[in-house]
Amino acid sequence: MTLARRPSLDEIAEWVKDFEAQGIPALGRPRVLPQDDADDEDAFVVIVHLEHVAAAVYLQLDDDLRWIATLTQRPTDFTGTSLDLIGLGAEVEAAGHLCAYLQRRTHAGSVQPR
Repeated sequence: MTLARRPSLDEIAEWVKDFEAQGIPALGRPRVLPQDDADDEDAFVVIVHLEHVAAAVYLQLDDDLRWIATLTQRPTDFTGTSLDLIGLGAEVEAAGHLCAYLQRRTHAGSVQPR
């Protein structure tokens, strides 16, 4: 049985760079930011700002080391052309691929108990 360990902010930043290097065109520019958390000095969030709407996708680890995505609420309705909708879909899909990539890397970082 393996015990997963929580990756550090620096590891996540490196993983995000590795993912960006794959050249996913609709990804935009994800950022890894520290969070204030009294229980975890190394808390972080990955933010992907969307270009087609005024919204963002937040990626965070939950307590079970699962990557969870949150699409922020928009203050107004989204109205656009078919191409705008396709572009938005591509951005959300790219954020989903980043989330899946981070999940794979987190599980690959599991360590054997001593």
